[in-house]
Amino acid sequence: MIPLFNVEGNRLTSLKGEVSSFFEILPPDLEGLDSSSKERVFTDLEADLINTEGVFKLYWLRGKIYLNSFSDLSLSHGDINPTDKPVETFLGQEKALVHFYENYLTCGNEFIRILSLKDLPDRLTILETLGFSDFVLIFKKIPKIEAKKKINFKRKLHFSSLFKGMRDLDSENAYYQAENLFEHVTTDEKALFEAEFYFILRGCTKKDLDDLTNRKLQEFKGKNAPLFVEERGLSFLYQSLIPGVPASFKRKIQLPSDYMSYLVPFHRDFVYSEGLELKSRQGNSVYLDIFHESALNYNCLITGSAGQGKSMMANKLLMHELERGTKAMVLDLGNSFNKNALYHGGVILSEKFNPLQFKSPRYLKEFVMAVLDEKLGKKEEGRLFETISNIQAKTFSEFLAKLEISFPGIGFYFKEIEDFFTDEELPINDFTYCDFTLYPEVMKAPLIIYLIEYFKNLEGKKIFVFDECWHLLLKNADYIAECFRTFRKHLASAVAISQNLDDFSGSHLGRVIIQNTYFKYLFRQSLAESEFIDSTTKEILDEVQSKKGIYSEFLYLTETHKKPVRFYPSPLEYELFTSDRRDNNQFESYMKEKGRYLSFKEAMTNYTEIKNPFWRSHE
Repeated sequence: MIPLFNVEGNRLTSLKGEVSSFFEILPPDLEGLDSSSKERVFTDLEADLINTEGVFKLYWLRGKIYLNSFSDLSLSHGDINPTDKPVETFLGQEKALVHFYENYLTCGNEFIRILSLKDLPDRLTILETLGFSDFVLIFKKIPKIEAKKKINFKRKLHFSSLFKGMRDLDSENAYYQAENLFEHVTTDEKALFEAEFYFILRGCTKKDLDDLTNRKLQEFKGKNAPLFVEERGLSFLYQSLIPGVPASFKRKIQLPSDYMSYLVPFHRDFVYSEGLELKSRQGNSVYLDIFHESALNYNCLITGSAGQGKSMMANKLLMHELERGTKAMVLDLGNSFNKNALYHGGVILSEKFNPLQFKSPRYLKEFVMAVLDEKLGKKEEGRLFETISNIQAKTFSEFLAKLEISFPGIGFYFKEIEDFFTDEELPINDFTYCDFTLYPEVMKAPLIIYLIEYFKNLEGKKIFVFDECWHLLLKNADYIAECFRTFRKHLASAVAISQNLDDFSGSHLGRVIIQNTYFKYLFRQSLAESEFIDSTTKEILDEVQSKKGIYSEFLYLTETHKKPVRFYPSPLEYELFTSDRRDNNQFESYMKEKGRYLSFKEAMTNYTEIKNPFWRSHE
């Protein structure tokens, strides 16, 4: 059935001896580009096509682009990678029997119909073919002299319409288009191509195939581009579509190079090749990795209005890192991470801690400053640092007594919170969870300073999730900024969560954090254009919209990406991450009645299965 002499890797040899190669085209991700930038990419693609010689077969199969090349092609954007098993890629399966009928064929369990394009749609927009079903585009450039003859013939054919008493607008437009194309072909700015375009429609049943065929015929009739259902010669035409088999050009049409470039679905949803798997708007997998080696730092800023999914995404990010062995610290302001922590064995931070557990003078200076009711001047900060550097103490009370000598009365600042201190050292746990609501307001800023130092002492890769607590750290802004700048060299990532980017950027600390977070996850929020948000970013962000209970959508923003991304939680993830009061009340009722007899992990899994009986079967 396969009219090929030999297939070796990505190289194919036809029965007549023609040698060709098979590749996968990996185009760039164009979703975050503005219109003019997209136009430039397609202008470059057109130039690449103009510089080709010979025959090419381009395949759009299951959302990926493949190329069977009988000649050379280089691309200004994206990559071309050799790909093995070209025939299997085309068929969509390893081995299958093919049977031909009147106007369709079967390949294994699939029903297939071939529709050829008889004429081009009047208009084609950039990336419109991304929405097309599987197709094969076969093309070759017409030599310049021959192309000029063909264009000139068409120009002469419609020239007389310019002098008709009753104007023929279609003929006039055809004349001016030919005139314009003739000039550009003469100067090598454009080229004329000979092409065939075939849709490959697939159905699980004959009825499914017939219904799909009727919809496709009607769709392209509306585009003024009639399709032809292949019947006679179906076997010959289908075999000519197979990679490595010479093209027939039985259904050839002529088209200019700019239109030719628009037929290529030259876009791929792509950020990284592996990492946390999320989805694009088109439903394709997109992988994010906050520890990717190309990142300038590993910090991440998550902002957005309430209810848009910030905590859902932060929980997913945390869960992903925990599952690949990353150590973690979570500072939780509203129990958003409590269930996730319990499920993954997080150790809840003791209400009492030893500030003197870590001996760094810089850390101790920041801890003391966080307790004071006002920020010290530079001179006093220096004196405080020098004093702390010279103190030798075994307990924190002894440390304060010695500090009192140089700073009379400083001990009074600690009277209200001294019950939270202990002289015992806490163990350094791989995953520590801190419920911020358990501590009085005056305790929160110094606690954060302590937790940062605790976090620094974790070995290996680590992530610190801060949940909206930045207003407490204004007196320690320089220290926090330094931590954000230096976390990368310690394999550390700070994940900062805040409500609104504009409000966040209004403070010195907020601006520093924004400048030192390479990854930004921007959920729906009202923002003005600024040094951090340009017009294109704002335009994309304004279209971001989460759907409660279905997905959380955000704009993934780095120096190289502007991409809307969606997180579709599994039933288990939804129950673990949701902060909806009704959901949490239902779970608490279950825990009181039945869950209290199980471990938290078993209880959560069992509860999820009760609410979603078919959950496991879809995993």
